[in-house]
Amino acid sequence: MLDKLQAKSHVVTAADVTAGTIALDFHYTLPVHAIVTVQTSAGVSVAWDGGYTISGNRVTVDNAGVTDWAATDVVIVAPVARDPNG
Repeated sequence: MLDKLQAKSHVVTAADVTAGTIALDFHYTLPVHAIVTVQTSAGVSVAWDGGYTISGNRVTVDNAGVTDWAATDVVIVAPVARDPNG
């Protein structure tokens, strides 16, 4: 069983698109996995296929895939941890 921890969302800016990465900081040390989704501003899922890295309390999401996010898209990051009891 997986427990979802605090999720964060970020509205993509033109500067994010140019940089190709978005860094989201959390208030706790993160586990080793995350669920990352991208939606348009209208809430339609984007077939985003970039990647992410986790270091300490930061998740860095990148546009290294074929389908990139665009300005005004929403990136949602939900770190997950395995429940030690289940």
